[in-house]
Amino acid sequence: MAEDGRPARQERLRVLVSEAALARHVDVLASAITRDVPATETLVVVGVLKGSLVFLADVIRRLPMPIEVELVETKRAAGADRHEPVRVLDDLEALPVAGRNVLLLDCVLNSGRTLEVLRSGLWALGPASLRTCVLLRKARRDAVGPPPDYVGQEIPDTFVVGYGLDHANRWRHLPYVAELLEDPVRE
Repeated sequence: MAEDGRPARQERLRVLVSEAALARHVDVLASAITRDVPATETLVVVGVLKGSLVFLADVIRRLPMPIEVELVETKRAAGADRHEPVRVLDDLEALPVAGRNVLLLDCVLNSGRTLEVLRSGLWALGPASLRTCVLLRKARRDAVGPPPDYVGQEIPDTFVVGYGLDHANRWRHLPYVAELLEDPVRE
């Protein structure tokens, strides 16, 4: 039985990135971040809710420098298309990033709009440095903004769940990333 009482239907999922591959990606990304940020300087890691929580936890445990964690939430209107504006639900100006090293971290880059809105908002606050990190980048030609500084893996432009990513707040707990084989809009 699934968490919601319905029969489990794992056949709806096709694993794209295994648990072992995710661990390797996190190790590689943490090593790259460690090379770029001095171990003596505090790094403010800004995670994008809710999808990045698992990824964020895994990354920060592998970083040697002092870490401060901030979380921001963004939203698009229900049923919005890919061109709908991104709204930031938190007050970015309240984040303690001025003059500091900042890492903006998200689990998946779809169109790039969320990352671009947050990157612009954070740059306006005057950090000493601002780098971006995504675990997964979808292969899309319409992506906006500069590419992330750190990317774990490129994946097809398909709907994915697991490792913090969800559909209807389900499947976040999976230790791997899987393609949801049914159209999530019609469910």
